[in-house]
Amino acid sequence: MDEMAAALQADGEATGRVMVGSTALLMECEMGDLLRECRYRYPGVQVSPKVMTATRVESAVAAGEVDIGLSLTLDPEDEVPRVPGVCRQTLFKIPFVSIGGASPNPGPPPPDADRVLVVDPDCVSHEVLLRHLKTERGVSPSVLEAGSTRSAINLARAGLGVAMVPRLAVEQDLGRDALVAERLPSTDAYVQALWVGTTWLPPAVSAFLEMLRKAPGAAARQPAFA
Repeated sequence: MDEMAAALQADGEATGRVMVGSTALLMECEMGDLLRECRYRYPGVQVSPKVMTATRVESAVAAGEVDIGLSLTLDPEDEVPRVPGVCRQTLFKIPFVSIGGASPNPGPPPPDADRVLVVDPDCVSHEVLLRHLKTERGVSPSVLEAGSTRSAINLARAGLGVAMVPRLAVEQDLGRDALVAERLPSTDAYVQALWVGTTWLPPAVSAFLEMLRKAPGAAARQPAFA
């Protein structure tokens, strides 16, 4: 009732608070730009990010702990809800690349593949790397939680494992600064928005969701629902 009253008094401008649940990796590489864009488009909307594991995002949305969830998928066509009542929409893609420590000797051997460095062990972004190491190299690497993308990059640079990270995070360092990506896979992961499919959304939530749909790379995909 309070949210509806606020909407009627807002003179067409969205106001209010939006709780956004996101994986740690997305919080690092995307949330800053999204917050700046939201502040520019909707100065009356306050966004409160909340970090959670990939497996918690959809259940947190369904339970009302957050208004909108952000997660990653490898299949952009997969928009089927895992939890009844939760809508899922693919927004835009993030190119990922595998990295490892370079050898100082000419013709470096494959990077140390005994350990895969991850930000969130439940995130799909490193599944391609794990599958490649098992099928192409016949190894079953251990998984080490690095805590952050920057930490994963630093550990890979030190030769302590391999990692799958957003290309933009290492694009300038590939091939130098002790980082290599040769003979390791790359992939695209797709950001998805999740929210409870009700007939009416609070103005702040609706505004943030609309902004997500207009994010770079999302324009080519028409919204699957109103």
